[in-house]
Amino acid sequence: MIDLISNNALISSLVAAAILGLIAWAWKARRDYSDKQAIYSFLLASKTEGKFTFRSTEAIASHTHLSEERVAALCAQDPRIRRNEKEKQSWTLSD
Repeated sequence: MIDLISNNALISSLVAAAILGLIAWAWKARRDYSDKQAIYSFLLASKTEGKFTFRSTEAIASHTHLSEERVAALCAQDPRIRRNEKEKQSWTLSD
C-alpha cells in the first residue's frame, strides 16, 4: 500500500489532500468549540450576576473579541443558546 502511494503521483496527491482536509476540518472544529465556549461562559456569567437575561450580539462580540457575524452564526448553531424572539440580535441561554 505504501509502495503504491509513493510510486503513484495521483494517489499520493489525493492522500495528501485528504490529510490536509482532515487537519483543516479538525482545526475549524476546535476553533468553533473554543469560541462557543467563550460565548456560553459570557452568557452564563451575565445571567448568574442577575444583570442581564439577554445580551446583544454586539455586547457578546465586544467581550469575546469575535466579529458580530461569527457570534451570530455560532449562537445560532449552539443548542444551549437561543435567540430572543422579540429582538432578533439578542441571545440568552436555553433553559
